[in-house]
Amino acid sequence: MNTINRTAVIISPKQPYIDWANSFEDSGPMLEPFEIKPTVFLIPDKYDEYNFDKYLKTKHAVIFEEELASWMTDPDVWPKSRSYKKFNEWFKVCISDMVIDLGADPISVEAY
Repeated sequence: MNTINRTAVIISPKQPYIDWANSFEDSGPMLEPFEIKPTVFLIPDKYDEYNFDKYLKTKHAVIFEEELASWMTDPDVWPKSRSYKKFNEWFKVCISDMVIDLGADPISVEAY
């Protein structure tokens, strides 16, 4: 096993995100709370459970927009306010500073 020099930030939608996602009157799917799959972002390992919020305060908008785009790609229907306060209202954040690679193959990186 190998550890990776990153801290994992696990983002899970809270009820305001679910309500927003389900507010569209289209033929798309409804987001059910029991179906929510969190998103994991890897950040520099110098940010741990004691100071990750310093990093998130500078990057929360990128994460917020990624989460919004994963449901609705039209930015015109995204909430206008995407402040750090609103980010914390819309998403639960969990941190793990122990990221272990159980895979045998080398980690590959792809542009997203």
